[in-house]
Amino acid sequence: MRASEFFTPLKVGLLVIAGVVATVVMISTLTSEVRLGEGETNNYYAYFDDVTGLAVRSRLQLAGIPVGTIKSIRLEGDRARVDIAVRTDVILYEGVEQNGRWVNGATISRRQASLIGDYYLQLTPGTEGRVLQDGDELKNVIKDTGFDEIFERLNEITADIQQVTHSLATVFGGEEAQEVIQQMVTDLQEVLGTINRFVAVNSVKLDQLVTDATAISRDIGMLTSQGSESIDTILRDTEAIVQEVRFIIGQSSTDVQAGLGTLQGTLARLQRTLDSLNYSLQNVQDITEKVNEGEGTVGELINNPAIAHRTEQILDDAGEFIASLTGLRTMIELRSEYHVQNQQLKNVLGLRLVPNENKYYMFEFVDDFRGTTTVQTERVSTTESGASDPLYQETRTTTTDEFKFSVVIGRNFRFSDWLSVGGRFGIIESSGGIGASLNLLESRRLEIQTDLFDFSAAANPRLRTYGTFEFLEFAYFLGGVDDVINPDRRDYFIGAGIRFDDDDLKALLTATGVPSLGN
Repeated sequence: MRASEFFTPLKVGLLVIAGVVATVVMISTLTSEVRLGEGETNNYYAYFDDVTGLAVRSRLQLAGIPVGTIKSIRLEGDRARVDIAVRTDVILYEGVEQNGRWVNGATISRRQASLIGDYYLQLTPGTEGRVLQDGDELKNVIKDTGFDEIFERLNEITADIQQVTHSLATVFGGEEAQEVIQQMVTDLQEVLGTINRFVAVNSVKLDQLVTDATAISRDIGMLTSQGSESIDTILRDTEAIVQEVRFIIGQSSTDVQAGLGTLQGTLARLQRTLDSLNYSLQNVQDITEKVNEGEGTVGELINNPAIAHRTEQILDDAGEFIASLTGLRTMIELRSEYHVQNQQLKNVLGLRLVPNENKYYMFEFVDDFRGTTTVQTERVSTTESGASDPLYQETRTTTTDEFKFSVVIGRNFRFSDWLSVGGRFGIIESSGGIGASLNLLESRRLEIQTDLFDFSAAANPRLRTYGTFEFLEFAYFLGGVDDVINPDRRDYFIGAGIRFDDDDLKALLTATGVPSLGN
């Protein structure tokens, strides 16, 4: 028995077992409730317009940490009343009433934790007003845009995209359209090849033809501009000669000698006119010789052989541009990660543009339960009598639940079919960062990645290391450690994802135009 025949079933079995265990862990964690003893909680209530997805004993979170549960849900009038139990160490503020609204007070909202429909309540404590007591109402209820509305909008966008891609498929799809496009590309290549051969073989003749044509036009222009005055003079002198000859014929015989003298003067003036014409023609000849010898701007343009070389470069650039459009890959990726310590799901939707196997451009839309944390330090003055220091510093840490994005440029260095390394840099989860990757096994099915980013959120930057194993052509498992060098924030995660090529999106990008992607 060969080693591959033994290890292949073993690998499949291990993957199935790992998937079952991960599923059981995720289901048991998502369905677990927060257990609080009697006397350890304060009771509050709030009115919601929609409690879809919420249930009794659903968790209540503050800054991503479970702090309470839902005790009961009942209908009062046309709204739902939700009674909650919150830990006593969580201080909630009522806020300040302004124009019928409570500002800077505690807020509560319904959130969807993942794509599988896990809902919970998100709580913020507030900063102003009186402290809420046991049995008080939470008046600031925020209506959250859940995944249902997002998916509904995405469905509308997808329908529009499908109409566009259907139209493009109608125009460019089918065997007949593909044959026409292939024939157009073939004809274009033949035309470009013929032009290249023609320019290469007849470059000297073309240069001479352009030179002669330019010289002729230059001669005509110079002759017209410089010889116009001489031609006018010749015409005026000729007219004067004709008038004097007529005068001589009309004179009597006794005036013949005087008429001959006048005729000699006229001939002398005609000779001077001819000399002026010869001078103008000589200037035209000198200019033509300078152009033929390559002197001046016009001469260099006509006689410089670089014109043919530049023409060939333009044709080569056109061929490279067409090749970059036909070789572009567009990859769509969707993955979910379950973080064990925080008991939360993280979802990522990504688009990867791959002009060749050694370079890629990655865009990601990240739903991170950690949100965005900001630290603000203020100097506050006090008016209390007897204070030792009238000024003191107050530091506030604020965490907001919002989407993040990543824009990364990456490059791979391939050594064989089973080994390659890569590096990337750019914006990672809305902060600057760098990363590296190592691809192993046949067709690089096993990938180990490391990212270093978010340098200001904690004492040390955020270091994330994880590995992915592609068990199908379009699906993979992943697992790793997040925030490795910050012990108080370190977390372990597992997950799965799908990744596939989208030829319709590629056709849309190439039809509308993409930026130049060099090698």
